[in-house]
Amino acid sequence: MCGITGFFAGAPVRTEGWFADAVHCIAHRGPDTENAWVPGATRRTQVDELDPATVSSAALGFARLAIIDLSEASDQPLIEPGRAALAFNGEIYNYIELRAELEALGWRFATSGDGEVLLKGYLEWGIDILPRLNGMFAMAIHDEQRNSLLLARDRFGEKPLFVADWQGGIAFASEVKQLARYPGLSIDVDPMAVRRYMITGRPYQGFSSWFTGISQLQPGAWLRLDADGRTEGRYFDLFADVAAVEPERTADAWAERFSAAWERSIELRLRSDVPVGTSLSSGVDSAAVLAEAAAIGHERYHAFTLRYDDARDEGPAAAELAASVGFSWHPVWGHGDEFAAIWDRMTWHHETPVESGSVFGQWKVFEAAHAEGIRVVLDGQGSDEVLGGYHKFFASHVRSRIRAVGPLALVDVVRFGRHVGIGPLADRARRRLRRPPALLSGGVSSGVSVSSGPPLAHLDAMRHADIGVWSLPNLLAFADRNAMAHSIETRLPFLDPDVAVLSMAMPGSVLFRGGWTKWPLRRHLARRGAPGPAWRRGKRWFDLPSDDWLATSLRPSIDALRDEPHPAWEAFVKLGELRETVNGLAAAPRAGGSDELMRLLALERFFRVWS
Repeated sequence: MCGITGFFAGAPVRTEGWFADAVHCIAHRGPDTENAWVPGATRRTQVDELDPATVSSAALGFARLAIIDLSEASDQPLIEPGRAALAFNGEIYNYIELRAELEALGWRFATSGDGEVLLKGYLEWGIDILPRLNGMFAMAIHDEQRNSLLLARDRFGEKPLFVADWQGGIAFASEVKQLARYPGLSIDVDPMAVRRYMITGRPYQGFSSWFTGISQLQPGAWLRLDADGRTEGRYFDLFADVAAVEPERTADAWAERFSAAWERSIELRLRSDVPVGTSLSSGVDSAAVLAEAAAIGHERYHAFTLRYDDARDEGPAAAELAASVGFSWHPVWGHGDEFAAIWDRMTWHHETPVESGSVFGQWKVFEAAHAEGIRVVLDGQGSDEVLGGYHKFFASHVRSRIRAVGPLALVDVVRFGRHVGIGPLADRARRRLRRPPALLSGGVSSGVSVSSGPPLAHLDAMRHADIGVWSLPNLLAFADRNAMAHSIETRLPFLDPDVAVLSMAMPGSVLFRGGWTKWPLRRHLARRGAPGPAWRRGKRWFDLPSDDWLATSLRPSIDALRDEPHPAWEAFVKLGELRETVNGLAAAPRAGGSDELMRLLALERFFRVWS
């Protein structure tokens, strides 16, 4: 896991000191080494040793967090002199298998890392290397023989890759703050991003950006620049891959296939030359990760659980599970005063508003992991999207069942209510159905499309929308920025291509069985000797009690927003209406207005950091 930046310009550019700054500013992503390379060079150089007078039409910059092959030999950019150079952020989990293929074709390797496999795989197979990769990555390959630059991103967008037009070509980076160092490349907040956020409450709608003229390379896509211009393409089509899955005749057969794919996914993501851990709740997703690591017999494994003074505290159950498999367990506490103190710092790292206690909770987990010397953390993002874990997915399934079998479908409703619990389900529905204040849905909505389709659309359509537009782009951004702020690599086994595609191909009758969501995963977890978390009732949300903080720790932030809002607000709302709305929401946040109030406060912090 690392950070990258670089450019491919229409004419030579003097690097001066700004290129080194573009690497330095993401030292949190790669604290071990910082290097650079320009075409024609036969070796990389430390970025501080790059001659400020260097003039080049292209360059690659790299900050390394060493995970696999900790030696200097695997530092990047990696170079095949006169042929190509590579800078990539992420991990190629199946690098051992790919290296064996390449060795059979005559290639020889000087390192034991995945970067050299990726570079030589490109030289052997060209762009066809991409569908062979099982991993998470944002890569840049400069092909000296073709005088071209290839950018590519993993299938689901786990690793960020921002791009902008620059100097007749393109500049790219892992984080937007790097592009701010490029001469003449202005970083201005995009008004449309602000409007979307005020209405939806989601920082990202799809894989987008908060800054005018800066976009993200889309997941599963590639972009090539050369003398003929730009060529774009895709190497992954989720719809097509799902449609190609051979269906099974029984739920048990589906579940067996899922178990095999899941075991392989965890096995691949435990490949590491540094200690590994996981974020552990008492829920099924993280418990399944932990149990599988234990079944494989992985050593040096640590589990970190977010705790808080609340009836929803998952600490005791998580501690019991970790102890049952002999893993080290670490409780992590998050407090409102600390959130208030570091809110701006988090906003700088995320480059979006940070409105959720769950984002801060995740930040604290990675902070604790860093303190314990952990550099790799497995996490559960993607499970609910591919396995249909959200309540709305079950509602869609019930709707389909009612159409198919009529009143008999009421049995599913009763079973699901027993599984979730009426209280939590009603509270979640109340929050979702609450209409936002007029301030958030009035004139600011001009030109903004925020529809995610009918509330009870087909299950498959809903899952695809959450993967590509709504849920997953935000969860992946949160995880990447929180982890990288603490120099930690996140690995997401539910987004293994075999696991994800197979899960998306499963019918609702398999995903929702006996009133349980994510039935194949629960079945597998129970067979791993953890029936408690497998069949525990109720869905656990990773969150902290921001409702309470609004009345205490965050009160000064509320007062500041009301009394002296940032001038950027005037482009979107009338300040008098803003103050009136803040006062109304602050008077009774627990009555249902806490989400909207946190949204406004987060946007205020964003304006102060980035405007």
